[in-house]
Amino acid sequence: MGDVPFGGQDRHFPETHWSQLLELGDPANPNYAPHLDRLIHQYWMPVYHYVRSLRPVGPSEAEDLTQQFFTMLLDRGSFSKLAPERGSFRGFLKTALRCFLIDQDRTASAHAPRDGARFFPFDQAEASWKDARTGASVPGPEDAFDREWARGILLEAVSRLKRSLQADGKELYFTLFAEIWGDGPLEDPAVKSSYAQLARKYSISEHDVGNHLRVVRQSLRTILKAIVTGYLGPGENVEDEVKFILSR
Repeated sequence: MGDVPFGGQDRHFPETHWSQLLELGDPANPNYAPHLDRLIHQYWMPVYHYVRSLRPVGPSEAEDLTQQFFTMLLDRGSFSKLAPERGSFRGFLKTALRCFLIDQDRTASAHAPRDGARFFPFDQAEASWKDARTGASVPGPEDAFDREWARGILLEAVSRLKRSLQADGKELYFTLFAEIWGDGPLEDPAVKSSYAQLARKYSISEHDVGNHLRVVRQSLRTILKAIVTGYLGPGENVEDEVKFILSR
């Protein structure tokens, strides 16, 4: 997976728990505004990728549809229908998005927001879309959504991992992790440096390199589990979600 913040700019990806989602059913709830802000921040880019994958639309139309989708959810009070027993929030959102786009096809009523306002940094989404398409075929819309969602989750997990290791005085652990994995999928690393090379470079033993990386891998999985546990629906497996995220 590309663009993991080993040394670059973080993309903050706040976790969303069912306790927060259920409070979105009541606009009068004092937590409504901050929870809504977190949710939109978390999911707007996967929605954009879904739209770009579904049909050969240009960036400007994809931007309009992304913004209109979230406006529709709010106007119709869609969040009041949320319930954990109905499945994951990610599944709910993809179903709502698919129905919304079908409706747009029927009415052909998609218009740009008044005064041309843009609520999201769409240049980032388009750059991410183009980067993900380099040397790869265009995925199906649900896969495009899930890949960008998983990318955001992993970015946040790696960011938390880095902060945690730094707080524990283990900056070297993260440095080794970055050098080994680079920006490849974490389940199938494109190793940039061998253990022997890293041992020589940082004046430690190969055994220490292996031990440090084992700690990092375990810590990353623990962080990912903590993030994904909060939004899973009935029957959804935490380990399956973590494996999916690490393989993107």
